[in-house]
Amino acid sequence: MNEVILELKNIHKKFGKNKIHQGINLTLHRGESLGLLGGSGTGKSVLLRSIIGLERIDEGEIFFKNNRIDQLSENKLTPFRIKISYSFQSGALFDSISVFENIAYPLFEHTKFSYSQIKDQVAEMLKLIDLQGKEELMPSDLSGGMQKRVGMARAMILNPEIILYDEPTAGLDPANTLNVVELMLKLKKKGLASIFVTHDIPSAIMLCDRIVVLHEGKIIFNDTPIKFQKSEDPIVRKFVLSSRE
Repeated sequence: MNEVILELKNIHKKFGKNKIHQGINLTLHRGESLGLLGGSGTGKSVLLRSIIGLERIDEGEIFFKNNRIDQLSENKLTPFRIKISYSFQSGALFDSISVFENIAYPLFEHTKFSYSQIKDQVAEMLKLIDLQGKEELMPSDLSGGMQKRVGMARAMILNPEIILYDEPTAGLDPANTLNVVELMLKLKKKGLASIFVTHDIPSAIMLCDRIVVLHEGKIIFNDTPIKFQKSEDPIVRKFVLSSRE
């Protein structure tokens, strides 16, 4: 198996008296795609936000390539947030600026590239997401699926090693879902590791090397999509059967 680039050790998180995570242990290998499933309120998105410090864990350790990152200040987290990128569920585009400016924003913020270099990189990214020639459109001009792809392009523009997908296919019709999953597969072929939080089990099976199921604060399943589909665990079976309806 490839190098472990992300490791979560004994993660605990609660909000008030509500215990969200109760001893989560998880590894992600270089180039691996991991699907994270669980019912609503099981803390899937909280786990993603904890990885990049948008939520602070109560107990445990988070390592990126053997660097402990869960205790770092905002300033010291910045270099790691470039390497571990977050693709928000809604796309989270800036409404008042164009597609070009949205995708280019991290380059303006974190690099010293010339405008010409930035323009070239954005054009290359637009080609990757099949939105060539859409630079000047505003987010309001885009469909929901297009907005998500632009958000994913912005998350990718600094060439991270890991991308955290927070329900990227939620609310999309089948055609747009396929477009988004095909983009994720393209990024996987480039060697990008990912964690894919989703309720879209067919897409997770199509994309992921491993499926992880969260239940009542713990991981109850962590194995291949084939073994996921064959699991006899009653909780896991509910997810498998729901994907076939």
